[in-house]
Amino acid sequence: MKAVVISETGGPEVLEIKEIKLENPKSGEVLIKNEAIGLNYIDTYHRSGLYPVELPSSIGMEGAGVIEKTGQDVKDFQVGDRVAYASLPIGSYSTHRIFPSKKLVKVPKEIDFENVVTLMTKGFTVFYLLHKTYLAKSSETILFHAAAGGVGQIFCQWAKSLGCKVIGTV
Repeated sequence: MKAVVISETGGPEVLEIKEIKLENPKSGEVLIKNEAIGLNYIDTYHRSGLYPVELPSSIGMEGAGVIEKTGQDVKDFQVGDRVAYASLPIGSYSTHRIFPSKKLVKVPKEIDFENVVTLMTKGFTVFYLLHKTYLAKSSETILFHAAAGGVGQIFCQWAKSLGCKVIGTV
């Protein structure tokens, strides 16, 4: 098993590929074989030290793969399930990782892992904006800045599907 690890903060040159050994998953955890990972700005913040992490540290918050082992008390997932995640703990830049099952979502076999990891963080952000920050209602008009970006593209389509009129700026 391999993982990208940082022993010091800095630019991309501090990223190192290292052999890792993982223990068995504990209660409520699963062992995932990553098939695809997402690259996000927050990863550069961890690497650079802008968002401090305890060193040495793995890196990456978004990934998708197949469950290879489950810990005790994991009821909603089983070995062979296709899953994705986009949250702490960091460590997605790896071939395998241990992750809390309560933070996973199942991935239908019809969706490629590469597509999933391009959408998780952005999709969570859009959900938060449309359902938590402000509950968007049908027939409302929404002005969205940066509509051509990743979040903007998802936001505009999702808001439209809710019946909103969307005005986007770029």
